[in-house]
Amino acid sequence: MSESSRPPRHVVDLVAERQSARETRDFDRADALREQVLAAGWLIRDTPAGPELVPAPAWEVVDPSSLSPCWDEPDRHLVSVITHVIGWPGDVARAVAALATHCGSVDYEALLLDDGTGGQPGAALEELAKADPRVRALHLDPAVGFGAAMDLGMSQATGGVLVWLDPHVEATGDLLSPLVDALAEPGVGVAGGWGVVSHSMLDFEADVGPDVDAIEGYLLAVRRALAARVRLDPRHRYYRNADLDYSFAVRDLASTLGAGAAGGAEPLRAVRVPVPARRHRHRAYHETDPVERERASKRNYDRFLRRWKTRTDLLTKGFTGYHRHPPSSDQA
Repeated sequence: MSESSRPPRHVVDLVAERQSARETRDFDRADALREQVLAAGWLIRDTPAGPELVPAPAWEVVDPSSLSPCWDEPDRHLVSVITHVIGWPGDVARAVAALATHCGSVDYEALLLDDGTGGQPGAALEELAKADPRVRALHLDPAVGFGAAMDLGMSQATGGVLVWLDPHVEATGDLLSPLVDALAEPGVGVAGGWGVVSHSMLDFEADVGPDVDAIEGYLLAVRRALAARVRLDPRHRYYRNADLDYSFAVRDLASTLGAGAAGGAEPLRAVRVPVPARRHRHRAYHETDPVERERASKRNYDRFLRRWKTRTDLLTKGFTGYHRHPPSSDQA
């Protein structure tokens, strides 16, 4: 490391002081010291081996805990598109360009959540934001994982409809208007391009709907007014199965809404909507270590089951018992 890339002594001292504050659980002091380090041009990355210092990038980096939710602010757009970014900026650029090409007639904003990537991916998101005024990049540090990042992103969005868009999904036409129209139907809580159903709560399979049990998080839409009532579990650090938990939570809001808003005592509907889109290689799946991928997916699924296993009334195709079903010929 060259002398110019070494942190000055006073910054190293601030890091040591912050570490002592953390050990005594004085987290307010620790956060303040972290901001002092950032103001001096350095980022602290907490690792199992202890804190590390890296040069701060040229763009603003925010501590997720410092952001206040915007739920009480009025809608400023028809749609807010929210994308979780953990790398592969080329995929993000493709998704953003497709929105600009095919959804220009829709009043939308695109919020790109840089979940602690920094470096070249962060710089690429900044370039996308500079090129299109509808695009915002929110650089989070430290990384918080899928659940906390998406929950934070939704709380910072100001569209009347919030749309999760995974970077591997490329619009080939206006995919936002069909989602907005679906959510305008009475009793619909969540809509999206791909849906799943289950007969057992133990496994889910794709279904063309229109009514499904849950919407896959690759393209998921919910009214902001409903999203304000639902939190994504921050323990869902990986994306898989977090969408099941979220879909069920939105649908269960019928129990807390008035009969008129919920369409009676029935759960809110999850509706699969045909959308013009192309799905490319899903890197967050294929390029995650298979052992860690399955471990993280199972943790999310186990949390889903603990919360929803008894809510068989949310299964649109009926409940046949807690046993796994063999895959059909088109699912094998």
